[in-house]
Amino acid sequence: MLRLAGFVLVGCVALMAQDAWATNFWTSLKNFYAEYEVVKACAEESQLSDADAELAKTAIEKIEAHYLKRDASLNKERALQAAIADKDEGIRIATRGGNKSDFGSYCRVSLKELLAKAEEIDETAKN
Repeated sequence: MLRLAGFVLVGCVALMAQDAWATNFWTSLKNFYAEYEVVKACAEESQLSDADAELAKTAIEKIEAHYLKRDASLNKERALQAAIADKDEGIRIATRGGNKSDFGSYCRVSLKELLAKAEEIDETAKN
């Protein structure tokens, strides 16, 4: 009986770990979607160039493919909806003081985050 209880416990821990991974992937994907939404908004406000927006689009496509390859069950529509809300809140905070340079910095940081993750994915694929 003790062996069976240990087996059940190990199985529960494995399922919990799997759920934690899935949640972690979903959260990461949502956060990168939010960064992309920020970059698009920044391009519309002329804080970033159209070329920057294209670089971000290429990066988010690579990031999305990476996370969906790792867990095809991720709900990307739900992640995108949550990301839009996060983007709106982030922009509201960045522009709270009315300082355009804060918004511009926020835009550049979002772009850099996307590009860095896409580069990390490329490096991992090479190895």
